[in-house]
Amino acid sequence: MAVLRRLQPALALVRLLPCVGLLACAPAGGPARILPGPSGRINPIYDFLAGYPDAEIIIGGLLYRGLDLDLEVEFDDASVRDADPLYAAEARVVEVRAGGAPQAFELAGPLHIEGTLAGGVLTTGLFGPIRVGSAGLLLDLTGTLVDGSRRITGQAALFGDRSGGTFVAVKRRRYLLAGTDLQVIGKVSVVTVRYDTLIAIANDLEVISSDPIARVEDGRPFIVNRYQFDTLQGLDPFASFLTAFEYSTGNGSNPHDIVVLPADPGAVPADPAGGPAGEGSAGTAFVTRYEPPYNDVAVVDLEDGAVLEGIDLTPYARNRHRTPRPDQALLHDGLIYVTLQDADLTFTEFMNGRVAVIDPALRRVVDVIDLSGQNPFEALTDSEETGLIYVGLAGIFPGLLRQALTGGIEVIDPATRRASLLVDDDALGGNVSAVTVHSATRGYCVVSDSAFRSRVRAFSPTTGEVLETIFESANLIAALEADGDGYVIVAETSFFEPRLLIFNAETGQAVASLPARLPPFSIAILTRGL
Repeated sequence: MAVLRRLQPALALVRLLPCVGLLACAPAGGPARILPGPSGRINPIYDFLAGYPDAEIIIGGLLYRGLDLDLEVEFDDASVRDADPLYAAEARVVEVRAGGAPQAFELAGPLHIEGTLAGGVLTTGLFGPIRVGSAGLLLDLTGTLVDGSRRITGQAALFGDRSGGTFVAVKRRRYLLAGTDLQVIGKVSVVTVRYDTLIAIANDLEVISSDPIARVEDGRPFIVNRYQFDTLQGLDPFASFLTAFEYSTGNGSNPHDIVVLPADPGAVPADPAGGPAGEGSAGTAFVTRYEPPYNDVAVVDLEDGAVLEGIDLTPYARNRHRTPRPDQALLHDGLIYVTLQDADLTFTEFMNGRVAVIDPALRRVVDVIDLSGQNPFEALTDSEETGLIYVGLAGIFPGLLRQALTGGIEVIDPATRRASLLVDDDALGGNVSAVTVHSATRGYCVVSDSAFRSRVRAFSPTTGEVLETIFESANLIAALEADGDGYVIVAETSFFEPRLLIFNAETGQAVASLPARLPPFSIAILTRGL
């Protein structure tokens, strides 16, 4: 548990001080460094709307009745995940309304919160002051986490006011978007969703490669720079997602995916004070290296980028050139599942796909799962509701070879480590290039036909029933992700009208369409909850 800053006792005096200037009245989206970084994980952010309908306040000599405060609260991730019920957070003021009208406000400094979180109940204690007119507002919130910790609802007290009020807080959704011109350069953007409906995008935060894969592992954002770039790029969420480090994975290695082993709850990945080894080390990454002569999963020390060893996958390839083509990686129940495309050097011979199961502690393959289809392609995910792992198999895209629908969606039962076909790609009507699962009854996949027209189709992750098409386009759909909070995000990669589309995951109905600066190529979910 980090040392918490204590509020000073002489709180009532600040209500008598006159306003001396507007120190902070900008909405959210200012400087991003709120709590220490870059070694910490992404912090949970919740948007709080506190209302005091009977509060009265004098501003400029006029009496206003009714007070509403829109706040964003960023929780220190380590303090909410350790065993201590105390947590640390900082609040930012987005807007203050009195009598239904926006009002100027000022702050004397950061709004530190030192509260408790235990048994699904959150308290903030008194925090502030927020200067509005001649009053220094001190808030005290107590609420219950509901809807799987997506929301907090409860009572809002105001120091010196007996009428009281209520508040609701909603977990802020955030998505990391890797865009690319598909030739020379890529850039990172971040999408934010406040109160489930207010959607904004911050573009061009950092330069990345033109073949990028966005990932969030162990609560930290990464970019895997693939073909001809061969680097692992760590981003700092506390410094506007600028680069914290960039490590080579080996010249010509063409890394495709990354898994980072989680540290103990409440720990931070790195110890800036240089504490004892093993207490908050930067962590270990497992990176799939697609090209020969690597053909492995590299074990990377995130402290300095050193490749500690490579877990050789060559013995599990059956094509004539013995190239396993490791693609996607997934950490599930302490084991790492790695898809093997098993394609030769010329991409004209594809064996049936396989999945290598790696024990990260032993750093060796402990099992190999045979798939019935070909070319597991950028699609590997799991579902907590069904307990299954889902693999998308593309079959053969039209190109060097004729199109072949020899794939679909297969499921792996982790208990038996056996795969079975859930949805045949003939039923889906094309090559499968992405899969995501929202619930036990709704999953989504991207399929493309021989004319490369793309569709997002719904299916049942339990029965395999093919459901409706929710979107189709003549453009490439490069990425598809369920955010875990009820939305499905689709990246339409077009040079002329690049955009990110958001759909209701339960119904498939369109929610929003956001224009992108560069064609979107990969999406990762930044959202963290309590």
